[in-house]
Amino acid sequence: MELRGYQREAAAPALRGRNSIVWLPTGAGKTRVAVHVCRRHLESRRGGKVAVLVNKVHLVDQHTEKEFHALQDTFKVASISGDTSHKAFFACLVKESDVIICTAQILQNALVSTEEDTHVELTDFSLLVIDECHHTHKDAVYNKIMLRYLQCKLSGEQDLPQVLGLTASPGTGGATSFDGAVQHILQICANLDTEKITSVQDEVQHLQSHVPQPKKQYDLCQERVQDPFGEQLKKMMVQIQQYMEKPDLPRDFGTQIYEQRIVELENRAAERFCRKTRVCALHLRKYNDALLINDTVRMVDAFQCLQQFYSADRDEKDPTEQFLTATFEENRASLQALAGDQRYENPRLGKLEGILHEHFQPLGTSRGIVFTKTRQSAHSLLSWLQTMATLRHIRAAVLTGAGYSNQTRHMTQNEQQDVIKQFREGALNLLFSTSVAEEGLDIPECNIVVRYGLMTNEIAMMQARGRARAENSVYSVLAKANSREVSRELLNEDLVELMKRAIQAVQAMPEQEYCQKIRELQRVAVASWLMKEARISERRQLHDPDAVRLYCVNCNTAVCHGSDIRTVEGMHHVNVNPEFRLYYRVSSGKIQFQRTFKDWEPGCRIACSACSQDWGMEMLYRQVKLPILCIKNFVVETPAEKRRYKKWSAVTFPIKAFDYLEYCS
Repeated sequence: MELRGYQREAAAPALRGRNSIVWLPTGAGKTRVAVHVCRRHLESRRGGKVAVLVNKVHLVDQHTEKEFHALQDTFKVASISGDTSHKAFFACLVKESDVIICTAQILQNALVSTEEDTHVELTDFSLLVIDECHHTHKDAVYNKIMLRYLQCKLSGEQDLPQVLGLTASPGTGGATSFDGAVQHILQICANLDTEKITSVQDEVQHLQSHVPQPKKQYDLCQERVQDPFGEQLKKMMVQIQQYMEKPDLPRDFGTQIYEQRIVELENRAAERFCRKTRVCALHLRKYNDALLINDTVRMVDAFQCLQQFYSADRDEKDPTEQFLTATFEENRASLQALAGDQRYENPRLGKLEGILHEHFQPLGTSRGIVFTKTRQSAHSLLSWLQTMATLRHIRAAVLTGAGYSNQTRHMTQNEQQDVIKQFREGALNLLFSTSVAEEGLDIPECNIVVRYGLMTNEIAMMQARGRARAENSVYSVLAKANSREVSRELLNEDLVELMKRAIQAVQAMPEQEYCQKIRELQRVAVASWLMKEARISERRQLHDPDAVRLYCVNCNTAVCHGSDIRTVEGMHHVNVNPEFRLYYRVSSGKIQFQRTFKDWEPGCRIACSACSQDWGMEMLYRQVKLPILCIKNFVVETPAEKRRYKKWSAVTFPIKAFDYLEYCS
């Protein structure tokens, strides 16, 4: 596997065993550089061991099957991700293999694990390769691993692995000034214990000939001239706000700012047990979602979003629910009629139709990706395409993340891989994708990339642009004229230039000054991490679990004490009090997951027996049925306050581990 000249230049410090970041544009072959470094590293060290860390599951398979496949002739390469069933034997796999390719979370779990067959140490490895290493900051998993590394380094531990980071876009970390951008690059270097950040300096022309840049164009459209569908939704929202008797509520409907205000209102109402306000806020949020969908895709998609919401089970005895359902029912027919009226359709879609029509000839070999913000809009765009006679020849699919969301169903990893495979092989030629396909996805033949009404930072812009790698490819920014999306895209272009200048400044720094700054940043990072950990464990002990009560978020019924909760496998929070069974009912039909678990399987959904509020699900753990509670569906009352939490990790009382023998006896 021969490296090109510019790749050899970028790999040089890593080949000398120094910690470095390889900064190369998307499509220039960073992974290839990493494979070469791994091979040389393993050939020159007896007992060498490499961990290749990625931040998205589909990249585990991609690396194993594509670039790192070249190492399998000489070395034992193993891959493992959250979806593979043998992750429980991670430590054994590490012992037996020369190269482990895994998601960073798997390594992090193994580093903190106390069980012998799953625990590993950083010193078990001689080289860490960190893909998309610009994510090594704040609370990201990469940074948790590297903070542990820095703690070992600062306490004088020897035998720590060499670190190789790979990135196309370190970004500016939100900074818009030169000094701020330099500080951000130094921080990333400190977090990765980097001695040198390398880029191509001598072989620039060679690099440019191998990595063609797409032509960028702004495809701008106007606002709808009339939007009677959106206007009617806004009138209904005004009606709901009047019913709430809260005259000071904002009226900037259909914006992210309104959504934030309504979410805050819903939380405050839940904590004060003000059911009327909370339920209205939930419905207003749904109407706001519908307005955002109406702005992005079709009116009919917005209508379906509301229709689906109102078809769900509700507490029919609650007067607020009755009023809200009646309001929707009164307007249903006229909304449906407006949604089908082509005169008021979204101008963005006309623009997109033009772009796709131009680039996808019936017998052509074009391939493209349309990036959009939400899963909902990706699915809506696909169903729009399928109704367009002019675009029938396009073979499209949706590609979204594997995380769970109650908005639209998530894709399993198998489904993701299946779509990517079909796209690579040409069975599909267009993807409607969320940001999951921005980074790392190796699809060389894309010749049209459209960013459909997106507001993101400069890193996401560079990543998406880097997907258009074919000769004469086009990168289109489809947005409303004079919108925030356009001004953000223009700012991103400036930030990319700022980032380049900042990296050059760090590369040119005298070595002594650079090392001094890095050491100082590392000391601060480790000290503040230890402080934070101490604060978290202190907070965990604030209240006696017996003095804590949980209430249903919807009907405010007190349902259990903090002392009834236990953790299974350190992550599932279950209620072990047998009397708790009186408070919930179980839905029919088990929840289906695409993967199996070692000691448990999912059961049915559970909901409050008084008001039908969703609470979580049952699990069958070693033949014992236990209800798993989702904390956001409860209000937690401690001696200090009533509060809603998004995560169990933030509660202020200690929770014991589930003791199987004690429970059975």
